[in-house]
Amino acid sequence: MRTRPLRFSHVAVYLFLGVFTLYALFPFIWTLSTSLKSATQVVAYPPRIIPDGITLQNYIYVLTHTPVPTYIMNTFIVAGGTVILVGVASALAGYAFSRFKFHGKNLILLSLLICVMISGATKVIPLYMMLLQAGLLNTYWSLILTYSAELVPISVWLMKSYIDTVPRDLDDAALVDGCGKVRAFFKIILPLTIPGLIAVLLLAFISASHEFIYAATFISEPTMKTAPAGLYIFFTDIGVEWGPLTAASILVVAPIIAIFLLLQRWFISGLTVGAVK
Repeated sequence: MRTRPLRFSHVAVYLFLGVFTLYALFPFIWTLSTSLKSATQVVAYPPRIIPDGITLQNYIYVLTHTPVPTYIMNTFIVAGGTVILVGVASALAGYAFSRFKFHGKNLILLSLLICVMISGATKVIPLYMMLLQAGLLNTYWSLILTYSAELVPISVWLMKSYIDTVPRDLDDAALVDGCGKVRAFFKIILPLTIPGLIAVLLLAFISASHEFIYAATFISEPTMKTAPAGLYIFFTDIGVEWGPLTAASILVVAPIIAIFLLLQRWFISGLTVGAVK
């Protein structure tokens, strides 16, 4: 069987993709390399990407002598709460916008898009005052509610787009069989939209896990901080503790990367199928 020769354009594309991938992965590779170096190798000049000897001392120090494990647990609590609220709200609202006709429907959808366009930095002070009046500062709810409000608009649009791809004949068949609207949603529509729902949940989890501005502003109690804000403990008056900082960064992002790799098939399917009607 004859094989088609590679054209110059194909080689150029592969070369570009390879260089771009290396460029994108280099910060992570350098972070991993630094986390495996001793204190002397971290500041050695010229710097070397491959350490002379691999050590896990930075990871041991981070896990046993710093509050990083607490920060990681706080991050998962906040991200988990956000995922639950965003998942429930976006699934129900997406179904309503997809299947029901009501006055002001298009206006509400447009309003959700406008909410997405507003920069998060411009809302820090108003949100801080609202949470202060409600007595929610230095609580998990201050972040869970804020992240949910930030993520629900785009999540509703994603779920609506995905539910639009489900044939309406299934709804009619369910109604003929005696199912109500709510039961038809949970028994028929929701199982068919699992890829779209997973995409929304994963997007919410990743967004809540790495957000910094709200986490640093609304939480001042050291034991309540999430990982993005808590890692600043390694920025000291005498300098940055690069070894422990990079080790802590790897420990923080490793579970998120693992979850994404585990669910990436459904994530990509949810974004692509739901985006095309």
